Amino acid sequence: MGSAYRCWLSLICLVLVGCCWGSPALAAPSSLAGPAQVSPQLVRDSDSERFSLAEARQRLEAIAEVMRSIRLCNRPNCRYRDIAVDVWPVDISIPNGGAEPFYEGSIDAMIDRPSGSLDKAHYRLQFRQGRWQLLGGEEVSDVSSFFFEGDTYEVFSAYGTRSHKAKLADASSNLRVGYRELYYRVFDRGQERLH
Repeated sequence: MGSAYRCWLSLICLVLVGCCWGSPALAAPSSLAGPAQVSPQLVRDSDSERFSLAEARQRLEAIAEVMRSIRLCNRPNCRYRDIAVDVWPVDISIPNGGAEPFYEGSIDAMIDRPSGSLDKAHYRLQFRQGRWQLLGGEEVSDVSSFFFEGDTYEVFSAYGTRSHKAKLADASSNLRVGYRELYYRVFDRGQERLH
């Protein structure tokens, strides 16, 4: 009877261990556990803010939605069309051994203006320190090409041999470029407006 009793006792112990396996009671103390898994969702702490790729993309798509409502000239259909956004991660090593995650992005669109053809626009952006920043871009039409860096633009015209370079703030009101509207109305001087 002694060996049968020990056999049943061993079987009951095995069943109990199997049922409790993975329970918090059997887990290793937190001081012995491995590194915690960080969720890909938004993580914020008191020292820094970390944003997921999905959140950065969502915010750039919200910027594109605002762009759709901007009129670029007096005609009602003079607007951005076929807006597409792209976002990709970039890691920069920082001295404390970690990495500061940030993202780069682009917005590509067509611009419907009074000219006979649709103009093409391409804008470059960077997501750092919790907001999108408009770095620059270009707009190309059948008669001119505009290149932008921050608050500066340069235009090359099919009708002239020299380019013209100036600050957006100094440009006359007849400068009809989408970038200026984007820089001042959608963004706050190139910085994403945070609500």
